[in-house]
Amino acid sequence: MSTRSIWCLALAFSVGASTAAADYPESAITVMVPFAAGGGADVPARLLAPELEQQLGQTVVVTNVVGAGGTVGATQLSTTDPDGYNLGFMPVGTTTTQPHLRGTSYGVDSFIPICMVASGPFYLVVDPESGIESWDDFAAKATSEGLTFTGAAPGSLAHVTSVALGQMLDTEIQYLPTKGGGDAMNELKGGRADATAWFSDYDVRFGLNALAIFAPERSEIHPDIPTSGELGHPADIAVWMGLFAPAGTSDDIVAKLDSACDAAVNSEGFSSSMEEANREIRYLNTGEFSAFFRDAFEANGELLRSAGLVKN
Repeated sequence: MSTRSIWCLALAFSVGASTAAADYPESAITVMVPFAAGGGADVPARLLAPELEQQLGQTVVVTNVVGAGGTVGATQLSTTDPDGYNLGFMPVGTTTTQPHLRGTSYGVDSFIPICMVASGPFYLVVDPESGIESWDDFAAKATSEGLTFTGAAPGSLAHVTSVALGQMLDTEIQYLPTKGGGDAMNELKGGRADATAWFSDYDVRFGLNALAIFAPERSEIHPDIPTSGELGHPADIAVWMGLFAPAGTSDDIVAKLDSACDAAVNSEGFSSSMEEANREIRYLNTGEFSAFFRDAFEANGELLRSAGLVKN
């Protein structure tokens, strides 16, 4: 083949790729949540989907891939065709702690962060029938009888929270791992666990009581809940989540998704839905989220190593 033919072939491929990106999207888009339906990440993903549909002009389908603290779904996303039609809506634990703990095949370079959508501090929550009515009750039971904390798989932020609580109270807290938030609530409601960590919608969704918020300041949503710092144990434990594409997704498609996410997250419909669900919005665009994600990946790796959860 002549040099001119090779050049023309390369040009044809380039034009074809540009045309495909210009026409994107031409069919439905799947957004994978790596936890069960109804969990902490699933709710904002499903509230965001119809707003993205309006911006992109195509159906956005939310699917759930459950397993191993979100790593099954994240692994699948990392190996899928980077054509913009398979995206992921994933939280901090799956993307920045599990790779350090499990030695996953994916890492910080496996995804392109499109936008951060939500972030909120964890609350220490219990079932009203648990007999635990205050932080003092919680601490007393933990140090005398012992208690069980439940949440997603080991390495999740709920698990990290249980470890932090054990350090605060200088005692060992048993951890009961589940497939996701919905299952953790079943363990709590069934009396097989004493407490868990959850978002600001703990009351409207599950009818739970909060003992403390792990944040520097009280929440505007629940101003009556004291911070753990007020109770003598300062902690800042927040869960963020956002939209990701597989590494290798073209810049043009990423730009379209970035623009669509901006409009969707800042839409009146999404704001109203999140407010009704007692969930907190935090928006970062692709550039901001990419820098944040890399910093969080490194910082959480160091945190896990210092806590003795990672040996290397």
